[in-house]
Amino acid sequence: MTIDVNLLRFDEDFFENLDEIIEDTMIQIFITHPKESDEITKTKEIAAKYESVFYSVPLLLHAQADENCVAFSVQGDEDLALLPNLEKPIFIDESYLDESTLSRLVGCRGVLLNATREYPQLSGFYLAMGVKNVGLFDSETLGAMSMDKIVLQSCYPDYGFEEVTDAVKVISDTMFRPDQSIIARATKSSLELFGFR
Repeated sequence: MTIDVNLLRFDEDFFENLDEIIEDTMIQIFITHPKESDEITKTKEIAAKYESVFYSVPLLLHAQADENCVAFSVQGDEDLALLPNLEKPIFIDESYLDESTLSRLVGCRGVLLNATREYPQLSGFYLAMGVKNVGLFDSETLGAMSMDKIVLQSCYPDYGFEEVTDAVKVISDTMFRPDQSIIARATKSSLELFGFR
């Protein structure tokens, strides 16, 4: 099983081909990140219908979360003002990180989406890796990285789900580890972080 921690948005192809996607890619859990109230409402309806779909909500809108919300997301300063809220993990895109934000996230746990480097001060965070960003790491850094710090992202529909396997191949070739061990560790980390049973 694989968990996709960063599905950007749904489209008709996703729903029409969901069973095939799961069978072909072994991705069985998809986590998306709606930002506005209307997107959250729609995503809640989708998650209620499809048992493989989960989501995060911005910290500012945490009251809109239901049982399919596995994390909070940080989209800007208003969300940061509510930290630390540790009842759920945090999703934050690397593009939001600056020195002030980094200091506020110390002690939190979660996932850095679209990471391009490691952040040793954020020991409770995993790096979301996929074809969008895996090539931005130099091979020495990637080779020295712990498999226990990696989770997997597709960034669908900008990238296909099968490309998660391509990213895993790059990671495994650089780390000299089998592909399946990378997937297994990333899945284990995701399951533990989000409390999936």
